[in-house]
Amino acid sequence: MENHRYTPKHSENKPRSRATSNASRRTRDTADSARRPYRRKDADLFSDQVPTHNSMRRSLNTESRSTRRSSLSQADDLFENETHAYRTPRRKKSKTGCALASLYFIVIFGISICLSVVLIFAANDALALVKDDQDISFVVAEDTTVSGISQQLDQSGVVNYGTFFRLFNSLQGDGDVIISAGVYTLNPTMDYDQIVSALTETTSTTTVKVTIPEGYTIAQIRQTLLDNNVTSEALLDDALNNYAFKHDFLKDEQPPKENWLEGYLFPDTYEFVQDSKQPIYEVLNVMLNNFDTKYDEQIEEGAKELGLTTHEVVVIASLIEREAKEADEFSKISGVIHNRLNNSEEYPYLQIDASLQYAVGHNNPLTEEDLKLDSPYNLYTNKGLPPGPICNPGYNALYAATHPDDHDYYYYVAMPDGTHLFAETNSEHNRNRERAEEAWAEANNE
Repeated sequence: MENHRYTPKHSENKPRSRATSNASRRTRDTADSARRPYRRKDADLFSDQVPTHNSMRRSLNTESRSTRRSSLSQADDLFENETHAYRTPRRKKSKTGCALASLYFIVIFGISICLSVVLIFAANDALALVKDDQDISFVVAEDTTVSGISQQLDQSGVVNYGTFFRLFNSLQGDGDVIISAGVYTLNPTMDYDQIVSALTETTSTTTVKVTIPEGYTIAQIRQTLLDNNVTSEALLDDALNNYAFKHDFLKDEQPPKENWLEGYLFPDTYEFVQDSKQPIYEVLNVMLNNFDTKYDEQIEEGAKELGLTTHEVVVIASLIEREAKEADEFSKISGVIHNRLNNSEEYPYLQIDASLQYAVGHNNPLTEEDLKLDSPYNLYTNKGLPPGPICNPGYNALYAATHPDDHDYYYYVAMPDGTHLFAETNSEHNRNRERAEEAWAEANNE
């Protein structure tokens, strides 16, 4: 019996030839290369050289490392994207916010500068560090407190800021202290404490109320002060003729000009100390300070519009004060004066009786001899305004001098009741004069 070797029947278990095995491997490699992107090493698979087992292992290891690096790179990119997606975005600086911050800084800085300046001025006023050295006199009325006099001190120039002075004394507890009535002389170089001490010193003095009516002359004011025993005649005459007051409106009105204070001693009711030895310049200074206060902004603006100086305003006002008797005629007579001054070629002379009466020294009706008087105050023979005021006018006359009525009157004549008849032409004026003469004749017969 023959011995046979067992051979499997199934073909798949048959041993393959080397050629068949290589062909099958190339077929799988070709299919794999079709599924993945082309790489350089894939080209070797299609070459005629048959890769060895070691070369294939190196190739697979290289592919494995490359794949891992690619996967890690993709994971890193994914993580970076997610990190950026959830990262809180940075805020952009707002231009509006920067502008507001700058504005806030500028405002705070400006306020600080302003407060510093205010404190510097307040300290200078309270301590009198840099101030003018001049004596200033003023009258204190009865029942006036230290705080209540602050505005008067401010207006007179003793202090620069009455509000600071009042606040200072309120904090010191001196605001309600009563000041004795009378005339006080202070100096801007005095600090607040010195001013309060000077005002609150108790003095036993006798005061008197003195009324200076509108239209009084220097001579009349002089006599009134002497009649009320305010000072002595020698001291008064010396002050009126020689004392150089420092008010700005008197810069062109200094001695030895005769009656150089005429027009500036403001008419009012004053309270003076009865003391024949007191320096009379203090009393006169009170009147001058009052004029400075009453010559207000309205008068200044009116003078500016008309092109008038303070001296010219006072001269015209003094003429109005002595000519007009009724308050409602002040501006009307002022209009006549301005019409003549503005048409000097046709009307060269003002022909105002009151100016000539000031020169002759009486208020009686003028005579033919008076009309021939050689004086610069004779406005029948001299053109324009007189050289100076003829009296001390009040506020209404000063206001009328700078606010004349707008009309075409160039003439007026006085009636016995104090009113006037106004005319535009000379013929109309002559008829008014006839009426006035008849009225005066009847008044004198009565």
